[in-house]
Amino acid sequence: MGRKTLRVLHTSDLHLGNYGERDRQILDGTIEAIPEHGADMLIIAGDLFDHNRVDKGLVRYAAERLDAAPCPVLIIAGNHDCLVTGSVFDRFEFWRDCTNVRIFKGAAGETVHLPGLDAMVWGKSIDYDDRDVKPLEGMPRPEVNGNWNIAIAHGYYVGRNLVLFPSYHIYEEDIAGMEWDYIA
Repeated sequence: MGRKTLRVLHTSDLHLGNYGERDRQILDGTIEAIPEHGADMLIIAGDLFDHNRVDKGLVRYAAERLDAAPCPVLIIAGNHDCLVTGSVFDRFEFWRDCTNVRIFKGAAGETVHLPGLDAMVWGKSIDYDDRDVKPLEGMPRPEVNGNWNIAIAHGYYVGRNLVLFPSYHIYEEDIAGMEWDYIA
């Protein structure tokens, strides 16, 4: 007998705060896609917000809408909304009241168990914006217990190609041989 099915809706780079009137429509469309696709969890793999100076009203709207989503919401901060002091995830108290939203804040990454979904999720937010970021550095080995093992990081896959930017690289050797079921 295999594992029960797990359907993940995975997105990143919504950059709310960049689209004016369309910001709320973008978020609403993402949330509406959850039941439309029968998703069991929503993963936002960085840059939910375009920057850390986004208007408090938009951040509150996002927190309330995500908290009311019909499944758990897992968020890591990206390079645009990184977890520096005063970030959109740090300066607004209403995130603490969100029981359906998990923001990964551990500098070395952290693990969340979702027993109702038979899933273990490791996520690593970007917590600085001034030095080389290695998105998958510190990722532990997945647990071998029949659960789904999912990892979340914010960066871009460069394979073996010459890289043009100095940071956020995910190399082929970073994921080759990994035993994770899914890396977002």
